[in-house]
Amino acid sequence: MTEAGSRGLTLVELVAALAIFSLVAIMGLQTLSGMMRARDGTTAAATEAAALARGLVLLRADLKAAADLPFWPPEAVEPEPPLLDLSAEEGRFALSTEARAVLPGTQAAGTERVIWRHDRRGERLLRTAWPVLRPASETARAAETVIFEGVAGLRLRAYAGPEEGWIGGWGQAPEAAQADLPRAVEIIVQSERYGALRVLVALP
Repeated sequence: MTEAGSRGLTLVELVAALAIFSLVAIMGLQTLSGMMRARDGTTAAATEAAALARGLVLLRADLKAAADLPFWPPEAVEPEPPLLDLSAEEGRFALSTEARAVLPGTQAAGTERVIWRHDRRGERLLRTAWPVLRPASETARAAETVIFEGVAGLRLRAYAGPEEGWIGGWGQAPEAAQADLPRAVEIIVQSERYGALRVLVALP
């Protein structure tokens, strides 16, 4: 006769053990999948935040390099003012810039006409530039580069002074005062993920 302590597993006990093992395995797999999804989401958010930071730095650098110089589009009869705000009507603004530091103690030569544009259909913020302020043809303009994704709006306000305050549409009015740069500029980029992103720069 076989003693009770040395008998093997019954079929019921074996099935129960397999069921418990399967349950633990499924729970572990779900936990691992959740951790991997969280890691992927964190990585994507970090990548997007880094791109956003680089874009805001570039935008601020363009504003700080603003030059009080007109821009002559190809075959134009009249020049555009140093700052032309069409953000409300066309979702873009243009700004003349001068050489700015690339490395400490080093200057980049020349001037540019920088254009920031909100692609309303694609919900993107784009940037392009003319390498000179008197281009000979349209082919001189650089291709547009995507700076931000998921952009719902772009607005610009210019500070004209204590009497006029903050106004929109700088450079469109025929007043001689708007032929020069304003005292300060505020750019508002409406991000779908981060809300309103503001860049405020006092101009030279």
